[in-house]
Amino acid sequence: MYRNTLKFTLLLSLTILCFFNINAQTKVYLPLLETINLKKDFQYSSTRLLKNYIESANKYQVIMQDVNDSSISYNDQNASIITKAREINAMYYIIGSLNRLGENVIVNINLFETETGKKVWFDQLKAMSPDDLDPILQRIGQNIGTENKATTADDIYSVSNQETQQLKQKESNNNFGIGLCAMPLLMHGFDLNNNAQLSGLSLAWSFDARDYIFDIKPSWCFNSNYDMLSLALEMNKPLTKKSNTPFLGGGASLSRTSFGINGSNQSNYYSSTASGYGIMLLAGGGYIFNRTSSVSVRLSANLMQGFYDVKGYEYNSFGSYSSQKNYGLSTGILMRLEILFRR
Repeated sequence: MYRNTLKFTLLLSLTILCFFNINAQTKVYLPLLETINLKKDFQYSSTRLLKNYIESANKYQVIMQDVNDSSISYNDQNASIITKAREINAMYYIIGSLNRLGENVIVNINLFETETGKKVWFDQLKAMSPDDLDPILQRIGQNIGTENKATTADDIYSVSNQETQQLKQKESNNNFGIGLCAMPLLMHGFDLNNNAQLSGLSLAWSFDARDYIFDIKPSWCFNSNYDMLSLALEMNKPLTKKSNTPFLGGGASLSRTSFGINGSNQSNYYSSTASGYGIMLLAGGGYIFNRTSSVSVRLSANLMQGFYDVKGYEYNSFGSYSSQKNYGLSTGILMRLEILFRR
């Protein structure tokens, strides 16, 4: 008997606690979102999804419009919505719409005070396709009624009417670019203190898969004596989800190093020519500016280590040459400044 009484008391206490917890939350009335140029299924599913995301923040108790309630109309200056909100003693009500234009979907959410009809919060976002509605509604639901807005977020999964904050499509983005490159070149067994600085051009095809960026990059760095040709395959990892972010990466390249240089020693003048090609490995990182924009800028620096020998001959002033000479492995630091254009 005592145990049954104790169980009943605990159950009653929990019920009362839950009751007061629910009623302590501010009530918000949520009619079905207006949908334009979208399938009818989107109206209920998107409204239900928004309700779940709002309530997950544990700030509001959302009362959603019954799907069969046809008394709510958007064409009578919201009078029917206000009436319903007052009937259920909701302090606020929400009016929202999903408007599809081509593949883009404009999401507009407004929070009003029931007593005065005053708009107290709003946000308007653009999805690149209906498939991107979920992260948008999640961001709105978490921030509604607060000082924050999804439009102020700067990661690549958020969207807004600002180009630098547009949501990426579910499929990855292709970017093509052109840039400048510079390379201090070092080789074992040969003094490159003079004329060691190479510069040139680079091209890029970049495949942005959100979590990783895959690049194919040909580059040509040279000066009057040296040439470095490289076709690199690289993978980079952005360190944040922001539009401006550092990244780490690396890869491998098929490269060719060659040079022709004149010199002198105590006995005579000489000239040297040498070349070699093979695989080089790259490791480094950099920084991306405006990754989510249609035009982005990328700075990078990679240590390049060759795994092939550069071999050639040294000619003396009499026109004869010594035996073949091995100038060692190619090593350098490849620096790039690139402008990328989204396809």
